[in-house]
Amino acid sequence: MAWAVHAVRLPEGDQPVDLWVDAAGCLVTEPVPGAERLPGRYVVPGLVDAHAHPSVRSEAGWPVALSGSEALDVLAAWAASGVCLVRDTGSPGGSVLQLDLVPGMPRLQAAGRFLAPEGRYFPALLPEGVPEQRLTELALAELARGGRWVKVIADFPPVADGKPSGPPGLTYSGEAIAAMVAAVHAARGRVAAHVTTDFVSELVRAGVDSVEHGTAIDESVLRSMARSGAAWTPTLGAVLSLPETASEAARQRVAGYRERLPELLPLAHRLGVPILAGTDTVGTLAREVALLAEHGLEPSAALEAATTTGYRFLGEPFDQAGRATTLVTYQDDPRDDLAVLSSPRAVIIDGVRVR
Repeated sequence: MAWAVHAVRLPEGDQPVDLWVDAAGCLVTEPVPGAERLPGRYVVPGLVDAHAHPSVRSEAGWPVALSGSEALDVLAAWAASGVCLVRDTGSPGGSVLQLDLVPGMPRLQAAGRFLAPEGRYFPALLPEGVPEQRLTELALAELARGGRWVKVIADFPPVADGKPSGPPGLTYSGEAIAAMVAAVHAARGRVAAHVTTDFVSELVRAGVDSVEHGTAIDESVLRSMARSGAAWTPTLGAVLSLPETASEAARQRVAGYRERLPELLPLAHRLGVPILAGTDTVGTLAREVALLAEHGLEPSAALEAATTTGYRFLGEPFDQAGRATTLVTYQDDPRDDLAVLSSPRAVIIDGVRVR
């Protein structure tokens, strides 16, 4: 089946253009005879969830692991919502690497298992801890299994009675992480780092490719990231939400971070730091984009975080003639109301219409 689109290309367009997707799922600029016209007056290259866990669900505020069939159901639901590219930033035992994806599922870049020591991450997600002396070895093993990323938990509270307890602390030395990053890069992989402390500055110096959460980021770190090319995935839906049982210290930390965001996010954008949209295990991508806008980004920049910036940073084609393409259409302009992202009119993933 071939498809035709007459719509304004977002996030930067202002006039409608004509596009076609041929029967092979490739974007073309010449009319395709018999192509079916897709509904919608605005088109994006597909939404990108750059920090997601399709194999994990949050229950009562704590993560639980999903089966393979449940993870596939999650991915199918995300596809119908307009999410066309997913970066899985860790799965229990690397289970996502074993999923049998079918046409119409989002494109998937996986990080394999969580790299964290025993007792320094959620037990439900860490079937086996990774000791520091094996960090590089086991990171490379995830690449050998098919991962394109590795996910290191660079800081985390000690776990007591199955739950994080107390303030986060370093899980690995800076030297061990730097050695792992160098080895992963030599093997053509990339490193995403979970970090919520000021250890973020050392991680950026070590060469990590993306900072996940990054709640201790400041101007000096952002300037270092601009030089290194590291991306920032703020995961605001996750880090700004607190359970009712949260301590007063935790509430103060979140309140302070919320106050800094209106300065940090626009600065990152001005410096050219790739800002990525990611849901973690909380809410929807549409809500995450809205949170980015509520905390300092212009709506068009927030939309970029969930579309073109995500595609470019992850190295996935989206607007090249003759290449497999993804796209999502909307009746109204999301830049005027980001809630529009929750109501796609049509979704095409590599030639397959899933909505």
